[in-house]
Amino acid sequence: MSTTVIAALAADPSPLTRTITVDGAGLTVRALLPGDGSALVAFLAGLSSTSRRFWHGDTSHEAAAADWIEAIGRYDKVRLVAVDGEDLAGVVDLSLSLPEGFEITRYAAHGIHLDEERTARFGPCVADAWQGRGLADALIPPAWDAIRLLGRDVVVLFGGVHEDNARARRFYRRHGFTEVGAVDMWRHL
Repeated sequence: MSTTVIAALAADPSPLTRTITVDGAGLTVRALLPGDGSALVAFLAGLSSTSRRFWHGDTSHEAAAADWIEAIGRYDKVRLVAVDGEDLAGVVDLSLSLPEGFEITRYAAHGIHLDEERTARFGPCVADAWQGRGLADALIPPAWDAIRLLGRDVVVLFGGVHEDNARARRFYRRHGFTEVGAVDMWRHL
């Protein structure tokens, strides 16, 4: 069912679109669109080394953006973006796959069986200029709505959270996540 929903959302992303107000500014939250390639490259290139270490990694910005654009409506991904004018202020990476050797294996080591039909991986990132202004908090309701629309009700962090990222850990706990071991956190919607 979820791949059908993902393809349908690529054709008509309006069910994911909302307007939010953050720090007095109106932003649109919507699905990543094929025309967002340049804005996505700029977003990724604008991340500080700390933000990249915690979220994006070392992949070339252009290659990552091209991969993300090419994947719209395919595979297991839905990506939400918070748009400020022509710029991306934030990205939420949602994935419906649980590859063996990653989350499934890590959670199993703690006695937790993740049901692949109910679990979504969640990976938010906010542009450095928007950090500390409430955007990450404002992205939670649209992300949970998207996850529910995709038929999921369990959320795990995409790749976990770095042990030394105290700010992110506080954020996730504030939004109902429970810590599992050193790097993983999860919650039920």
